[in-house]
Amino acid sequence: MKNYLSGIICLLMMFSCIGSAAQKNLPVREPETNRPSLFPDQPQRFGCRINNLENILDAEIGKKISIQLSDDLLFQGVVSSISSQTDKNVQSVVVRSTNLQGAALTFSKVTRDDGSSYFTGRIISFQHADVYEIAYEKGQYAFVKKGINDLVIE
Repeated sequence: MKNYLSGIICLLMMFSCIGSAAQKNLPVREPETNRPSLFPDQPQRFGCRINNLENILDAEIGKKISIQLSDDLLFQGVVSSISSQTDKNVQSVVVRSTNLQGAALTFSKVTRDDGSSYFTGRIISFQHADVYEIAYEKGQYAFVKKGINDLVIE
């Protein structure tokens, strides 16, 4: 009798596990391919004026910023976020653009233990198809145009 009871319990558990719908397939969200370009007339890459960008690292939240990124690209905006002062090795700032619809400039300076520094950042808008990212190439920093789907997975 004991063997029958444990067999019946095993069968019931097996059928309840088979019939359960605990794991469902999540819908895959395809990347949008019809977003407008934020920088349609700008080159694929241009030199980054690090000195101009380094000046905004000391800005306060709410300060209006105007930076000439290239001869043809002026970035204007308001500082919306700054890094915490607890970590002296990383300084970051986020500037929300007032002249490029929906865009934000993120810029960071990271100081290594040996005292040397490197910079990283990007100009990004989630409403547009293109992004500028700061890259270190051949001993110089440059803004390099990339597609938003190359950087952001939704």
